Amino acid sequence: MKKLIKKALVFVLSAAVAAVSCAVVPATGAKAAEPIVVVIDPGHGGSNLGTDYLPIPEKVYTMVVAQHMKERLEQYQNVQVYLTHTEDVDMSLKERAEFAASVNADFLYSLHFNMSLSHILYGSEVWVPSSGQLYSQGYSAANEFLMQFEEMGLFNRGIKTRIGSSGKSDYYGIIRESAVRGIPALIVEHCHVDHSNDASYIQSSEKLKEFGVRDAEAVARYFGLVSKDGKTDYSGYAPLAVPVPENRVCNDTTAPYYVSANLLKYDQTGKYATVELTALDDESVIQHYAYSCDNGLTWSMLQPWTKGSPTMTVTVNMGYGRKDSLIFKAYNLYDASTESNVIRLN
Repeated sequence: MKKLIKKALVFVLSAAVAAVSCAVVPATGAKAAEPIVVVIDPGHGGSNLGTDYLPIPEKVYTMVVAQHMKERLEQYQNVQVYLTHTEDVDMSLKERAEFAASVNADFLYSLHFNMSLSHILYGSEVWVPSSGQLYSQGYSAANEFLMQFEEMGLFNRGIKTRIGSSGKSDYYGIIRESAVRGIPALIVEHCHVDHSNDASYIQSSEKLKEFGVRDAEAVARYFGLVSKDGKTDYSGYAPLAVPVPENRVCNDTTAPYYVSANLLKYDQTGKYATVELTALDDESVIQHYAYSCDNGLTWSMLQPWTKGSPTMTVTVNMGYGRKDSLIFKAYNLYDASTESNVIRLN
């Protein structure tokens, strides 16, 4: 069965690549003397498979989406679009950034799909440079991508930075190598391939094409592009204005410092518990919660936290069998968690 699934996926993705293979050469038709130069980096390639949780490795998905993104972007005026590579080859992160510099790129977008070691995470996230104007540009552009993905129904996992062990540069190579060359770069993690919430988004060529189209629209909105047929005009659109930070914007390395659970109501017949949750974190937002009815032996799927609020009210179905306690975890933007007090129900 697994071989049949793999063959079917290969067929679908091969067809998708073939459908856009004519779009992989650099664009040359921009009318403006100095067009916007966009470099799209299909993540991984060659011996670097990327995430291989599924029968089809990540490198195949990223190439399909990148080609659709390029094809869509080339329907706009005043933009020149390149791919860092068009074949399934090994290419270092430094080489990708060097290519972007060689074509005087205004922005580099590295496309990826995600998975977590625990297989409990889902949704989209974007990683951005951590300092200066590159951070401001990156954060504003990342916001456009995440708005597109939210419209598709994906959970917004946020805009993030990650600092290397020295504390003086970005952790992710494509962002770091691009920053050295003065090029803003994003790592766009479209969704998680290992979670049921996101699985449907990569199971057809149509969905992968939508990712490419959405990626292109995010870029078009950020740069205020106008389509060649004049039907889409973003020239008056104002992307999110992000101040240039005085210092490097570091990732949160600590868990929420306070999590509490207050039982409001318990229906002993229906086994429903209504609880007021409070979670506090000074460095990043609270993003998820989970609960356990068996003293932490097993946990529920992650549930979205109410954005912008330190407190929320939830109702938990305790299920069948004897349940005499309830405990919660709250997770921040960087997936660090803290457990609440234990609610005793007997």
